[in-house]
Order: sequence, then C-alpha cells, then structure tokens
Amino acid sequence: MHQPAGTFLASVRGGAIQFPPPIQRYCSANGWTLFHVVMLDDDRLEIVPVLPGDDADVMKEYHSSLSSDGRLWIPASLREMVSLREQSVMMRMEDRAIRIYLRKVFDTLGFRP
Repeated sequence: MHQPAGTFLASVRGGAIQFPPPIQRYCSANGWTLFHVVMLDDDRLEIVPVLPGDDADVMKEYHSSLSSDGRLWIPASLREMVSLREQSVMMRMEDRAIRIYLRKVFDTLGFRP
C-alpha cells in the first residue's frame, strides 16, 4: 500500500486523535500500532511508529497505542504543552512519521476547517 498523500483533517476528542481513514488504513496495512509521540514545537506533534529493533532508550518518553477504531491517545502532559484540546488538527504523512499541526497553524496558513 502506498503512503497517503495530502493533508487530512482529524478531530481530537477525549484526549485522543481520530485518525483519518486513509492514514488509519496505511497504519493497519503496515502493522503500526504503537507510536512514539514527540513535541516538535508549540504548534506541532510528530508520531513515529515503534518497530521491532528500534532503540528503546531513544524512544522511551511518550508512547501510545492505536486503537482498533483508529484513535490514538495523546499523553496529557504533551496535550498541555501544545494546548491540544477538543479541536480539529491537520495530519500528514512525512516519510515514516505522521505530523500533526494544531489549529493555530491553520490561521497562519490561511486555512480554516
């Protein structure tokens, strides 16, 4: 399966991001169920799949499992750092990572969901 191209809207509810169907299907097809969650800056998060053989010491801080219905819980401390609340976010695949852009970035890009 090819990596989905483009930017997708995703909703955040109850501390979890609901993956858009194309990204959820891609993750399922590749067996990606456990992710390392990283804060890139005040407006962006990155989630990277944890794969067999990955160095556990490098990726030990924040992990989250993708549920069968496509929801990924974001740890509360990270949600606070980036002000991630009940909102819409943009998600896009970039190499092996999934980038998450918060709503405040929408305004600077001139995009409103």
